[in-house]
Order: sequence, then structure tokens, then C-alpha cells
Amino acid sequence: MLASNIDIREQLEKYTENYQDDRCALLELIRFLGKHPYTRFSRAAIVLAFRHQSVLVERGLKYLVANGIVTLEIENKINLYSLTSCEEIRSWALQLVSLDWIQWQNILRKAILQG
Repeated sequence: MLASNIDIREQLEKYTENYQDDRCALLELIRFLGKHPYTRFSRAAIVLAFRHQSVLVERGLKYLVANGIVTLEIENKINLYSLTSCEEIRSWALQLVSLDWIQWQNILRKAILQG
């Protein structure tokens, strides 16, 4: 396993250790925002991207905003969510996107076992 993969796993554990809901959905949400690091999404757009899992998306977004991973901006009375501008977290999320499918499945499997 590469050192960067170990570092990504450590960062994942750091940011998700206190999350009591579906960790896989939270990780998918982080990865989704990492794939679009400069885009602001409405809650409705994110829910559609996650096949209408609105409860999991809402809980995940609240947690990520509270922990500084996602920023919340309000424009024309619409909540817009985007990846934080904090370079440390941002680069970590971009590394998360670069994982291949097997590495990503291993991370999800570990999240399931910890949950």
C-alpha cells in the first residue's frame, strides 16, 4: 500500500470518526464534492445525484459543514454547498478522488466494519 493511501485512510478516520450515521454515504458525499472542487451545489442537486437519499444527504451535509469540510453559502435564499477552501482538507479530498475502484472499495469496507 502506498504511503499516500495510508495518509488518506488516516484523514478519513480523523474526519469521520464521530459520525454516527451511514459512513459510506458520508464518504461518497465527500468524494462527490471532491470530484467537483470548484462547484457550488444546491441541496436538491446533491440529493438528485445521490438518487433521492435526502435524509442521508442532509445529515451528511450538516456534519461536513460543522466540521469545516464543506462550506455553506446562501445566495438568493438558496443554500449552496461546496468543498472548503482550506488547502489541507481540499487537497485531501482531491486525493480521495484519485483512488482507483479497488482502493475505494477497501476504504468503504473498512468504514462499514467500523460503523
